[in-house]
Amino acid sequence: MRFAYVLPTLVALGACAALDTRQSESTNSCHKINCMDDDQALVVANNFASLVSAYTQADAEAVLSPTFSDYSDSVIALIDSGCPSGPVPLGVATFSSRAQFEQGQGGQPNITFNIQNVWHNCDTVTLRWKGPQPNPGPGAPSPQAPVTGIIVLETQFQGFNCPQPFLINTVYSEFNSAAWLYDLNVFMPNCSSSGPPPGSGTTSGNNTNS
Repeated sequence: MRFAYVLPTLVALGACAALDTRQSESTNSCHKINCMDDDQALVVANNFASLVSAYTQADAEAVLSPTFSDYSDSVIALIDSGCPSGPVPLGVATFSSRAQFEQGQGGQPNITFNIQNVWHNCDTVTLRWKGPQPNPGPGAPSPQAPVTGIIVLETQFQGFNCPQPFLINTVYSEFNSAAWLYDLNVFMPNCSSSGPPPGSGTTSGNNTNS
């Protein structure tokens, strides 16, 4: 006697499955089920870049996780105009929630944000970026000092069938904030100094050694 086994199909309407049906190429493969590939890492990097160069709240809601947070002493240095006494102390979260990021980034002008390099592991994307004109407003110095930085994006896996399989959950970002403060006309360097280069171990003036 033959028995027919019917396997039911479960369909979750309005939700994306968090399971990956891909199989490893061999039993010795190091492939992890929820591990992003190169293309997915580039999507994550470009998602963050778009929040800097062409911000919309809709994009922020789509690509940032509900538990989002952002850490950057470089950004705090800009907020504090380079003053070590505050108002925001170094070392704390720049944005401790997605709502705070949306409020802060939504009030900033878009800037050029060119991705130079992207690296990744299974759930974290590291990118190197460059902004040739950090101050798009009037009164910026000419030429502007380009700003280069490194950003680490920790992600939260949602499912390969989701519109965004990997949401950005935590950001760690640092860049040459002194150049940005110059571009904002906050920091005025002494470009005509004739003293020795920093770190040379010598001071300007007459040599009194005999």
